[in-house]
Amino acid sequence: MGGGEIGLKELSKLYSDAGGELKGFEKFGGELVVGYRITYEKKLTEADVAFFGLVSGDLNPIHFDEEVAAKTRFGGRVVHGMLTTSLVSAAVARLPGTVVLLEDGFKYLAPVRVGDTVRVEGVVSEKEKNRYRIEVKCLVGEKVVAEGYVKVLIW
Repeated sequence: MGGGEIGLKELSKLYSDAGGELKGFEKFGGELVVGYRITYEKKLTEADVAFFGLVSGDLNPIHFDEEVAAKTRFGGRVVHGMLTTSLVSAAVARLPGTVVLLEDGFKYLAPVRVGDTVRVEGVVSEKEKNRYRIEVKCLVGEKVVAEGYVKVLIW
């Protein structure tokens, strides 16, 4: 790294100190076949919303300004939809092998609030050589907040 850059270790400390939930990275085991199931969950914090907004450039007041957000149909601030579904990427990255995301598609069904724990559930629905389609849902409690699919390439 050149001058002025910050490493993953330093960023991890900043994120953790800001209240972010750091999760270890461990691969799932087993043979990847149609019917293979995955689950992953994470609590979304103020730090997640702030870091995601800064990285993505999405500083929409619906995510950051309670007064503005209170006047919307959501009645208050909500987590970025794409932050919620980014947890799908975290889940599929844990599949056995080296995973590359090729395609995704999501429908957002309900708002997620800061402090909610989002659980990703997925099932492999198609396999062609080393390409897989995985049907996924993001849930808060038992409520589906987003659903869709991803296609991945795995070596």
